[in-house]
Amino acid sequence: MKRFLALVATTAIAVTSAQADIPVIDKTNYAVAKDTAEKTARILDTNKDILTTVEKTLQAVTGDRAGDAGSLKDIAIGNGFSVTSVPSFDSLLQSGMPNFGSMGPEIAKAATLFVNGLQLVKSLSGKDDSSLASDKSYEELVKTVLGVSALITGSQQAVETRRSALESAGQGIGSSKDIKGSIDQNTQLQVQTGLTLNEMIGTMNGAVQSLQADNQRKLTDISNTRKALTYK
Repeated sequence: MKRFLALVATTAIAVTSAQADIPVIDKTNYAVAKDTAEKTARILDTNKDILTTVEKTLQAVTGDRAGDAGSLKDIAIGNGFSVTSVPSFDSLLQSGMPNFGSMGPEIAKAATLFVNGLQLVKSLSGKDDSSLASDKSYEELVKTVLGVSALITGSQQAVETRRSALESAGQGIGSSKDIKGSIDQNTQLQVQTGLTLNEMIGTMNGAVQSLQADNQRKLTDISNTRKALTYK
């Protein structure tokens, strides 16, 4: 009997020891770990999507977009007449002949024909290279008329060219594929607007010079009248 009891005890201890090596699954802990893993995976996926969005955003606001804005860079004065091509009114006559410098030949021709059509005398006194105030004033007035005529002809041409260019540019607005392209297009339009305003200022300066020449002519006439009436 003692041997039997000892054998049973030994067997029980062996079974207990064997059972202690079997892994035990904690369902609660497993559920928590699984949920944590799933949430971590979703967070990683979200971070990946954010990184992709950031990269796309960076591409959309950086880099060269010359292809989008390049077509707009000549709509103001790139093609055709520009006020800056008109020489100074003081240099428009050289030895009695019109000199338009680098101005377009068609504009120079139109202005020359206009002035020649007036059939003006070379000087009021009839003398060449006269130093008389009246002749100098008259010469300045002729130069101004010649310059303003060129400005008018060139500006009319530029208005037509610019309108066509602006209409063409307007059709391409909004065609850019991203923000950077749209920003560059808008910036280029602002630049062209500034150049157009500068052309307007140049044209107005011509009008002011015309008034100045008229005032100069009147002042000379008043002075000459005063001289004629002065008793010597």
